Amino acid sequence: MNSRHWEADRAEREAIIRAIGIGNVIKTVVVDRGHRNGPEVHKITDTGIVIIYNQRTNRMITKLIARPNQIRRYYRPEEVVPANLLRLAREHQMAGYNV
Repeated sequence: MNSRHWEADRAEREAIIRAIGIGNVIKTVVVDRGHRNGPEVHKITDTGIVIIYNQRTNRMITKLIARPNQIRRYYRPEEVVPANLLRLAREHQMAGYNV
């Protein structure tokens, strides 16, 4: 289930994401920023898309077209960040998809 915010304000980003393709989830990370609505679940796909859900309600919050540094932050120092994923994120950034 999508939030009204997503449906009302993110149509352009969603169109770009549809053109790129959601892809397959390759990593899931729980992110707790101390938000009053609780932790988030960030699902990273092999096409460089990040889908963010509220962990408590399972409601989608937003979708992002990740930049390379955003991708790197999802991986612990001892983990190998997929080179192909970083390349895609750089291409998306150069194309201006994630502004």
